[in-house]
Amino acid sequence: MAMRLMAAVALGCGVVAAPMIVAGTASASPMTCDGAGCVTYIHRDAAEGAPCEPNTRYNFGLDASGNTLACSSSRKWISSPPLVGIRVAGTQCGGETGMAQAPDGLPLSCTGGFWRPDWRAAVY
Repeated sequence: MAMRLMAAVALGCGVVAAPMIVAGTASASPMTCDGAGCVTYIHRDAAEGAPCEPNTRYNFGLDASGNTLACSSSRKWISSPPLVGIRVAGTQCGGETGMAQAPDGLPLSCTGGFWRPDWRAAVY
């Protein structure tokens, strides 16, 4: 009887824990994607020179023509290299040009063959 009870408790805990593990690893943002259209939390109504609220994450915008902008520390949208999509910091980039956004919102650029945080636009 005791063995059956322990087996039932272990099985029940496993059934409850499995969904929690899966839910805990879910992300609102894909790990990688190509193009500005898949980038999460991007400001799609930005206009160069217009006011914005700078932040260290999710700081990119697109103007009406699809040009990439970044919110600078001077609280204005400024021109930025094209947004190539979502990339993971520290992964190889092989010389890609443009900017990327990490899944957690950090701005990245390809430096020395790897995607690295790049806040140049934010401190402009």
